[in-house]
Amino acid sequence: MMPAMTAEPMLRAKGVNKSFGALKVLFDVDFHVMPGEAVGIVGPNGAGKTTLFGALAGSFPVSSGAIQLAGRDLSGTSAAERCRLGLARTHQVPRPFLGMTVFENVHVAARSGAGMDQASATATAADILRRTGLLALANRPAAALGLLDRKRLEVARALATGPTVILLDEIGGGLTEAELVALVDLIRSLQAGGLTVVWIEHILHALLRVVTRLVCMAEGRVLTQGDPRDVMAHPEVQRAYLGSSPE
Repeated sequence: MMPAMTAEPMLRAKGVNKSFGALKVLFDVDFHVMPGEAVGIVGPNGAGKTTLFGALAGSFPVSSGAIQLAGRDLSGTSAAERCRLGLARTHQVPRPFLGMTVFENVHVAARSGAGMDQASATATAADILRRTGLLALANRPAAALGLLDRKRLEVARALATGPTVILLDEIGGGLTEAELVALVDLIRSLQAGGLTVVWIEHILHALLRVVTRLVCMAEGRVLTQGDPRDVMAHPEVQRAYLGSSPE
């Protein structure tokens, strides 16, 4: 009898270390996300979460270790190359082109990020605006958007590059509870459609509505990872967040 085949991780970090000069920020980070999975990354401020995202997205090279996308080693590839390969990232503070309309922002991402021709980019932008709830705002300048719609636009621009994996960096920050519900519904719909999601978030109740696995970091290291309830009950996680473990 042939052994059962196991799926390969869509994204994997293997022994990733990162130093900026004499300052070491990441220490032997190992984690993976399977195709179509939603994984959350949590940890106190200064844990190294955003630095890990920068390393994954290619904002800077790692000092040692490897990052793989669908089994492909990404060593030596730029952020733009990783984007073309299917790895998209949003930022904690939305960065739209403020002088462009909502449609133009997404169209540019499809043209430049995914390399689409004019007609394909136009069709893709319209479809993504519909999926993200922005179609009615297509002709509005990005500078005129409220925070929730700027966050939606940040996601829409990432989607326009045609990703298989999206890295969401604290996208819930600053939103009201009602706005968080709308954002969570959007992310859940994307993951249900087959997109692989890795989400850094401090707002745990929002994160836990989407992810099925948590990775907890502190001081540049992975403390533990697994089922969200087990992770949050782990003594090291309690110490990292609260300064002491529960008795």
